[in-house]
This record gives sequence, structure tokens and C-alpha cells, in this order.
Amino acid sequence: MTEQRGEFELIAELAALFEPPDDGLGIGDDAATWPATGGTVQVATTDTLVEGIHFRLDWTSPADLGWKALAVNLSDLAAMGATPGRALVSIAVDAARRGLVLDVARGLRSLAEQTGTRVVGGDTVRSPGPLVINVALVGEADPARLLRRDAARPGDLVAVTGRLGAAAAGLAVLSAGQGPLDPGAAPLLAAHHRPSPRLVAGQLLAAHGVRCAIDISDGLASEASHLARASRVGIEIDVGRVPLAPAAVRLLGERRSRELALTGGEDYELLFTVEERLVDELTRALEIDGGLTILGEVTDRVAAGTVRFVDAGQPIELTEKGYVAF
Repeated sequence: MTEQRGEFELIAELAALFEPPDDGLGIGDDAATWPATGGTVQVATTDTLVEGIHFRLDWTSPADLGWKALAVNLSDLAAMGATPGRALVSIAVDAARRGLVLDVARGLRSLAEQTGTRVVGGDTVRSPGPLVINVALVGEADPARLLRRDAARPGDLVAVTGRLGAAAAGLAVLSAGQGPLDPGAAPLLAAHHRPSPRLVAGQLLAAHGVRCAIDISDGLASEASHLARASRVGIEIDVGRVPLAPAAVRLLGERRSRELALTGGEDYELLFTVEERLVDELTRALEIDGGLTILGEVTDRVAAGTVRFVDAGQPIELTEKGYVAF
């Protein structure tokens, strides 16, 4: 059985799940290789998920965990306007649960196949502590169309793809733990377990002249603050315009859903700034991947590096700003 085999047998089983690349070295050598593409820049990102901090296996299946571990990295590439390329995956797990590794890998493979991502290596290690999975991902982007956090300019409008709050609402439902789950929570749980990174939307933003974007991993309020600080601009956001996940509103009510949309995180939608003249064509383009909603503007009326939230024209103070690691 898998649990009784050694590390190299496990690596061989993992390698069998992922097709070798036809333009370089993949799983099995000391490092993966592939040729650079002329005229592009390599875009690299990495994220780590730790059991008990980022997930619980009584709430999340190993396959869903694998999917999500790749999705959070793909979302970073989406926020840069990049296309995915190669991924390295490392997993630390105690010996008694090593059989989980293949299930995690299968879930990761599902999303890799959908997005054209090649898993080309990584590491497995025995650990007496919680299960840990790390994904390092490399993609490519046109340097002239790279999306950045520091490119917002006064006069730009602030917009977001999709709808917000579903993943955080799904986590809230799981955390409540009160008997059988409401069937209406299914789309919220799906958003929490298997987020869909906006790769197409990110590339469309870049192609249509957008230059400033960030993915919403830690909550809209937190990400807007990142943009304001990086671009050294003031941002105003009307919380009444924030597009809410319908299932969250039905299950938790509008007020709680709005709170989760602002501070809950894990939406993996894209927050961006755009020149007003580009809005109409961009709206049409994004109909194929989540649509867009205008939330506010970049303005000199707000102190540089800060975000002002308003409701019905009146400034409001958020009690929470979003997830922070420490």
C-alpha cells in the first residue's frame, strides 16, 4: 500500500500524475528547466497553506486543498496579467497521513489541467507537525502590459471583477457548525474550497490598457489600502456599490454579507483602477469572465496612501481591515 512505500516510490507515483513537459526537464531531475520566451518577462509567485491556520481537513477534502493551493498562486499571476507556466509543489506531512499526498496532488492536477499549468517538480518531507503545502509558480507576461500595484493615477476609476463575500461566507457557515448545512450554502462552500482565479480577466485587463491591479485574497478593504500605499494616491470606495454574492445575501443577510465582502478575503477577484475612457470597452470584454463593477475613484480629495469608505455619501469607519498573517 502507498503508506508502506518509501519516498522515491511516492515521488514516482506523483510524477505519473503529471505529464512531462515536451520542452525541458520536469519531475525526476535535480531541477526543472525550460527555454525562455523572447520578449516576455517571467513572473514568479509562491504561497504556503498550513493546516490549522489556512485550512482544516475536517472541513476541506485533500483534493480541494490541492486545488486551492494552486488557485491562490494562479490568482497572483492573474493580478499581474500573466499566463501560467510551471509549478513546483512541496508538501510536509506526518508519516501516518502520507496517503493524503496523492489525493492533494489529484485535486491540484485538476486545476492545472484546466489552466495549462505544468507541475514540474517539488519536494516531499516527513514532518511531525501539521500538513503544509507550498506551491511556487512561474508564468509569463508582456513587460509593456504588466499589471502592478503602483500604477494608479488620480482620475482613475476603481473597479472589481465578479462578486465578493462568497468564500468568507462559506467559511462562516463552516465555523458555525450547527447541524446539517443549509443546501443554499453550496455555492458559498464551493467558492471557499475551489476558488476560480481570474486568469482570463487579468489578461483582458492588461490587453485593454489597465495597468494597476491586485487580487483580493485578504479582503477588499485591505487590498484597496495596498493599492493606495503602493501608488501613493488616495482612493474613495462606496461600500453600497460593492457587488455581493447572492447566496451570501440570501443566507446571511445584506449587512453581514457586505462586512464579509469588505474584510473577509479569499475572493480571488481582481481589484483594479482604470481610466474612465476605457470602461465601456472593458465592460464588454469582461462579460466572459466575471464582469466588472465600478466602486469609486482615485482622487486627490483623499490623503495619499489612504482609502476613504463612504456609504450614501457619508464617510464610514470599518471596524476590521482584513486578514493579516501576524
